[in-house]
Amino acid sequence: MPKIAIDWRKLIPEPVFISLVIRILGMYVLFGLCRLFFVLFNAEYFSYNGSGRILNWIWGGLVFDTVAILYMNIFLVVLATLPLKIRYKKWYQAVLSVLFVLANSIALLTNMADTFYYPFTLTRTTSSVFRQFANESNLDTLFVKFLIDYWYGVIIFIFLVWTLVLFERKTRPKHKPLQQGFYYYLYALVLLAVTYTLFIGGVRGGYKHSTRPITLSNAGQYVKEPNEVNIVLNTPFCVLKTLEIKTFTKYSFFTSAQADSLYPVIHEPLSVEAMDKKNVVILILESFGKEFSGFFNTDVDNNYRSYTPFFDSLCSESLTFKYSYANGRKSIDIMPTIFVSIPSIVEPFILTECFSNQMQSMPYLLRKEGYHTSFFHGAPNGSMGYLAFANMIGIDHYCGMNEYDNKQDFDGYWAIWDEEFFQYFAAKLNEIPQPFLSSFFSASSHHPFHLPERYTGKFPEGPHPINRCIGYTDMALKRFFETASKEPWFENTLFIITADHCQSQPQHDIYRSSTGSFEVPVVFYTPDGSLKGKDNRLIQQIDIMPVVLRYLQYNKPFFAFGRDVINSAGDNCVVNYINGTYQLFYRDYVLIAGEKESLGLYRFKTDRTLQNNVLNQTGAIQDTMEIKLKAFMQQYHNRMLENRISIK
Repeated sequence: MPKIAIDWRKLIPEPVFISLVIRILGMYVLFGLCRLFFVLFNAEYFSYNGSGRILNWIWGGLVFDTVAILYMNIFLVVLATLPLKIRYKKWYQAVLSVLFVLANSIALLTNMADTFYYPFTLTRTTSSVFRQFANESNLDTLFVKFLIDYWYGVIIFIFLVWTLVLFERKTRPKHKPLQQGFYYYLYALVLLAVTYTLFIGGVRGGYKHSTRPITLSNAGQYVKEPNEVNIVLNTPFCVLKTLEIKTFTKYSFFTSAQADSLYPVIHEPLSVEAMDKKNVVILILESFGKEFSGFFNTDVDNNYRSYTPFFDSLCSESLTFKYSYANGRKSIDIMPTIFVSIPSIVEPFILTECFSNQMQSMPYLLRKEGYHTSFFHGAPNGSMGYLAFANMIGIDHYCGMNEYDNKQDFDGYWAIWDEEFFQYFAAKLNEIPQPFLSSFFSASSHHPFHLPERYTGKFPEGPHPINRCIGYTDMALKRFFETASKEPWFENTLFIITADHCQSQPQHDIYRSSTGSFEVPVVFYTPDGSLKGKDNRLIQQIDIMPVVLRYLQYNKPFFAFGRDVINSAGDNCVVNYINGTYQLFYRDYVLIAGEKESLGLYRFKTDRTLQNNVLNQTGAIQDTMEIKLKAFMQQYHNRMLENRISIK
């Protein structure tokens, strides 16, 4: 049998690929040095409790450094992997060298500049820094002053760039490819495919179907305190991820004192007596808009078909609000809305450059008062960034699919079936020490709207497949209350029931309007009946935090964009944002306005489909609403930009 000679050298990757891989790996070292300098020069702002915590920072840092390094070197990767032999020409290699040094010098510069700028902002710099200083006339002076004051930072930066240049010279391809002809192009194409596959996974943060492109808020997954996300993140990533987002704009409609008076955000306690430390359970029901409930639609049709018989019965024993609204249209909006009293304006707060601002959330405040804090969501851990955000706002215990640990109850798409996960939630509450603040987020009333096989045909069908799923979730909710009502903690608990947002395809005209698309229930239930009745005042989801804290007689000041509707005098207003416009509800009217002018004014209580625009026909009421909206805009945007959404 003839002997086959194999040239094993041909199986070695091409020199240009070896050079590319080594250069990319080398940048991890330089980014790691930048992070080390960041921590050393800002050590006073962080705590270092346990080696496991630091290891989480390091692991998270590698994830975000991967994204930044790949983005910063995207042109290098593309040009170095083109299956062309000119890659080995001296002029071509010179271009690659310049790209590598220039792009990564910029990355190192932003990282090092942020090391010394961080104490001024207590957050990583984002693309908003360009808008922040766009109108400054003395930038050159400020820049020179910064260099002088932080001369040692300049020296460190020079050292890093010098190291980068030396590293680049040492990693240039030393010889030409071993393959020739057809084999050269075949091998080059294979390596090209492998490289681009790795690149896509790196910049997205993974390959799973449920993985969204990684954003700033994902850093919360690796930390326990909000400010620690700044260790995990790097500045090139933060700048690149926020380049196309203009979420916040500084306004000067009023003085700061006037804005505080017109739209108060600092809430004083009603009493300095000891707190009434009741348990708090918040139930967030997926897509559970008012449209499905007969209780909220008796004025629409006496024969209105309800898909929520148990929920309706619970509402009759609860404090309910006829005019209750969401502050966002996406599931990702709900945690900031409920737990931090921050609405979704322009972009979901979690996705904005200000997500790492200093916050004092309801879980954080109650944890300091001895509360056990937890969040239950039956989806894979990390879904929608909930785990990350929970860590940031003081929720100590996150229970997801990993903790449930029985994939037989997985619906095959999103999460554990609601019935099973509600029962799991009830059982876990028995193990939690009191007092506790615990929240549950259902998932079964979500596309593709299917049910466990045992319930086929058991729930009423409707114009849309979601209707039967709503019926199923209502049944699961009933079973939860049946189980919970037998437990000793039940009587000492305040329950809040709401939805993350309305359904995506409304079935009635009144819920298709821009106002109707935000109508969700906000229900407060107490087994002792201390909160009960129908209330015709306006309420929004950002009001939940101040209502709960006041109900518990929290005896310290706190920050919230919402308001304690129950105990506050005067007329409340509601603000939400849709299609580039603000909607401000006040008394019987809703004002629809852009950034610079009012677009419509409607009597939404009687004109629910918004057919009759009475803009410029009401005099004082329109003036009042425009002032209130401007006050909200100034408070929201300016305080976000200035990192003033907490009490220091």
